Amino acid sequence: MSRERWVRAGALAALLAALPLMLGMGDSVESRNRRGNKLYRDGKYDEALAEYRGAQVQRPELKELFFNSGDALFRKGELPNALREFEQASAASDSVLAGNAFFNAGNAFLQMGDLESAIESYKAALIRHPADEDAKFNLELVLAMQEQQQQSQDQESQDQQDEGGEQQQDQQNEGGERDEQDQDEQQDRQEEQDQQDEGGEQQQDQDEQQDQQQEQGQQSGEEGEGEEQSRQEDAAAMSREEAERLLDAMGEAEEELQAELRAAGAKKRKKVDKDW
Repeated sequence: MSRERWVRAGALAALLAALPLMLGMGDSVESRNRRGNKLYRDGKYDEALAEYRGAQVQRPELKELFFNSGDALFRKGELPNALREFEQASAASDSVLAGNAFFNAGNAFLQMGDLESAIESYKAALIRHPADEDAKFNLELVLAMQEQQQQSQDQESQDQQDEGGEQQQDQQNEGGERDEQDQDEQQDRQEEQDQQDEGGEQQQDQDEQQDQQQEQGQQSGEEGEGEEQSRQEDAAAMSREEAERLLDAMGEAEEELQAELRAAGAKKRKKVDKDW
């Protein structure tokens, strides 16, 4: 039985090499386990796993076989499957075997990035095997990693808050600039409106002046027309008077002429007959 270490080199001696004598296994289980251990040391983890599985079929109650299968799966990178095998091995009555199973489970959790579960596994390994220096070392290291990770997360959270504060400040500044710009635009519009109003008042004054001038012109025209009409009426009146005086004068001259004719005697005009 080998033991995986995350930071320290070396491995415990394979325990299953002595299992056939301790447990009274048959040669078939012993041979499969030995072939599996040799293949494991040679880095042939698939073939080693096949031998361990074959032995498990014969003796499924042996927790050591689950431990060895878990080691092979760990080397293959099948960490969730390895954890299931280590969980079975951690139920062993042998405290050293159970401690080793928890230790390797801690390594698997660590590679998966689950620091909390790795810490719990290393603690469980020390409970079963308090003298395990590797478990102590890995536990302290992972605790330091967790603290560093927490500090990094806190720093990242602080940076995000600072960034959010800066963005908010920028938005406020931008809002202030917009308010000033809006005020300037509003002031410009007000000035433009005042100019328009002033221009309108001037135009109104001009219109009123024009109206007054027109009224004055109309009044002057009316007065002129009245004077002209009066002159025309006066002229007409004078004409009538003159005509009457002329008629009177003509009448008097006619009467005088008639008087003169009467005084001289009327002369008859001789009738001249034509010679036919």
